This record gives sequence, structure tokens and C-alpha cells, in this order.
Amino acid sequence: MAADLALVRQSQIPVLRFYAWSPSTISLGYHQDFADIDEEKCQRDRIDIVRRPTGGRAIFHAEELTYSVVLPAYHPLQHESVNSVYQHISKALLLGLQIFGVDSIDLVKSQNAHRDYAENGACFASSVNFEITAMQRKLIGSAQRRFKEGILQHGSLLTGAAHEKLEHYLASGPVENNNSLQTKAISLEDILGARPDMEKLKAAIATGFERFFKISFIKSEMTAQERNLAEKLTLSFQQREVVL
Repeated sequence: MAADLALVRQSQIPVLRFYAWSPSTISLGYHQDFADIDEEKCQRDRIDIVRRPTGGRAIFHAEELTYSVVLPAYHPLQHESVNSVYQHISKALLLGLQIFGVDSIDLVKSQNAHRDYAENGACFASSVNFEITAMQRKLIGSAQRRFKEGILQHGSLLTGAAHEKLEHYLASGPVENNNSLQTKAISLEDILGARPDMEKLKAAIATGFERFFKISFIKSEMTAQERNLAEKLTLSFQQREVVL
């Protein structure tokens, strides 16, 4: 999370980044209350908790691929609405998944986005506009935030069923059956019948972004300045005092 925030504050070029989590971690939206999560259970089971610099609801990061997109202040998409940028990125993700060989996926505009968000502590049990779904179940959960330095959007692409464990750590207890993560969310393993090859998945999604935005990526590492800022921000995340 600190690396994403450092990139949006300092990167002078657009960035697409992939990463995973170890140990398994619950991330909360920027405005979400830590009281939504049973911290005693998390500590007992060695599950980390972190607050994201973007909004949205809680996500259990385990069997999934996390992506982040950073667009600097000069980028043309800065002049478009939040929903418009969200839609562009979702279309690139959708194309990448199709290149990977995932069929029967859709980009859906939710009719109940605000109600779902208010009623659920879990990201994958709630809906926002321009979701990527399969069989009417959510495959990717994303969140976006705008800063004076640029736009940050990141999200979780489910590859296995571990996200369902989140309900065990919600302070409110398990979600009702018709609104549970098992019925509201779907993973690539559910769709493909096997766990995807992560390197091939990342390559396909990157190609989707290149084709949709008509760009070419260059692989690179964070600069020393970006890494230093990320290290400083890590302390504020650990102390739950994220300064934006």
C-alpha cells in the first residue's frame, strides 16, 4: 500500500504494477472502520490488517492477483470522471482476461451500487459501476482515488476461493446466504477449473492494457526516491496514521 501511494505521489510516468501478499492480509478502505474486523481473530490466525489509500470495503488478500494503475497529473484521463476512468481500466482488464482465455465475462453497470456498498463490510459482497463479472458474480474488486499528484486505482483479481475466509473475520459475523461471498463472488479457478498460471496471467493483462490504450510497456523498478518514500509511509500505515 505504501508503494502504491509513493508511486502516485512521485511517478512521472503511468504505471501498471502487479503484486501478491504474504502473509494473508485484510485491507480496509480508506474510510472504513477497523471495528468492522475482529482483530483478535486476525491476530490469533496471523492475518495482517492494513488500510488502503483508496476507498471501498474489506478484501481478504490470499489467492488473488493485485493490480495497481497510477496515472500522473498530466495524463489525459485526469480530465475524465471517476466512472469514466474506472470504465477504461475495466475494459483493459477485460481484454487482458479474454487474451488469457477467460470466456463468459462481462462488464456490468450496477443498479444498486450505493445500497450494496452501505450494507456490506466486504468488497466482494458489494457492487460498484463497471464491475467485471462472470455468471453474475464479481471477479475483480477495484477502488480508485484522486490525489493532486495523480490517480491511483488498484484491485483484486480472484484466482482461488480464499477470499471467502473474510466472513470469518468480520465483526458482524457471516453474511446472509443470498449475500455471502460464496454466492456474490467468483474466482478464475471456478471459471477455468484450475488455478491459473500467474506469470501468464500477468502477461495477458499487461497485453490487454497495451492493446486497449495503444501503448507499449517498459519493465522498470521503483526509483530510489520512490522506495525511500514508501519506507517512510510504511510506518504510517503500521501506526494507522496514513497521511494523504
